Amino acid sequence: MLEQFECVRVTDLTGIDVGHFDFDRDLTVFMFILNADEDIYLRYGGRDDGSADTYLNTESLIRALQQGLDLHQRFQAGEWQSAPRAEPRFPRDYPQIKREQVDQGNCVHCHMIGAGDTRTQQSAGTLDKLVDLWVYPDIKRLGLELDVREGLELKKVTAAGKQAGLRKRDQITSVAGEPVYSFADLQYALHRLPREAQAVSIGVQRRDELLELSVELAENWRVTRIGRRSNLHALTPFPEFWGRELEVREKRDLGLDADAFACEVTKFWVNTNGKRAGLRVGDIVYAVDGVRSSPLTAHPSVYIRLHYETGDRPTLHVVRGRQQLELTFELRARPW
Repeated sequence: MLEQFECVRVTDLTGIDVGHFDFDRDLTVFMFILNADEDIYLRYGGRDDGSADTYLNTESLIRALQQGLDLHQRFQAGEWQSAPRAEPRFPRDYPQIKREQVDQGNCVHCHMIGAGDTRTQQSAGTLDKLVDLWVYPDIKRLGLELDVREGLELKKVTAAGKQAGLRKRDQITSVAGEPVYSFADLQYALHRLPREAQAVSIGVQRRDELLELSVELAENWRVTRIGRRSNLHALTPFPEFWGRELEVREKRDLGLDADAFACEVTKFWVNTNGKRAGLRVGDIVYAVDGVRSSPLTAHPSVYIRLHYETGDRPTLHVVRGRQQLELTFELRARPW
């Protein structure tokens, strides 16, 4: 099947219009299926918090390639409507990327664009840390799970999806009125929904019937484990330590709820203010200024980035063996 395509592997984004070729920056692999005019037929890729390859397998890739060929035939027959192209944007348009990568002749990698988005917005004072960082939502937050080997067929429906009338084995065909052909298309459509949206229309094919159903969006439906994302790592302030969020079973062993704060301090790399205040590798941080949980994250260092500013002095509540400690230090913008 691949012999019917001209395949191009891009490992350096320096000359790529990332405004047009917009995608999740924190992935292992992503594909655009398009024509010679750079009209994008569909996307392939995407992931969830659990794994980089949750939605990647041979069957779904073959299905996407076949859909690409079918859409190209429609294009050749004059039946394809090209979408308006987004305003061009290149890595050189991000000041830090231009200075540190492009001007130095270094490769520009995907995650650098995600970090560049955060730094540009934060420098301009336009970043809402509690809203703008949540990108490429997890469809499970809508109560939807897919069998991607069968395309966009629903294998499980709960919560908001079930209340909207979606059913197991429904085939998703559109999101917010836009046709979708793959999981990556679906996730991209959800990503582009207005932040203030309270519902989303999802079109499905159920046997021979086409339906349009409205799914209500809960307040924090976009929230994912943002600690893995480059846009968060570029955010100021720096929490003054690096840490690993504990698994649910580890929290239970410490007597903590599943959604409570808990992370193990793993490294410092440099002599941070946290280290100077007495924080050690292996310490368990379970609260920040007395706050022990948040609907946005279960990771204390992420909570600090979201809710504090450079120069603030949070107090961390720490368990070290049988000791319980309180450590206070000033937050810097960056570790170095």
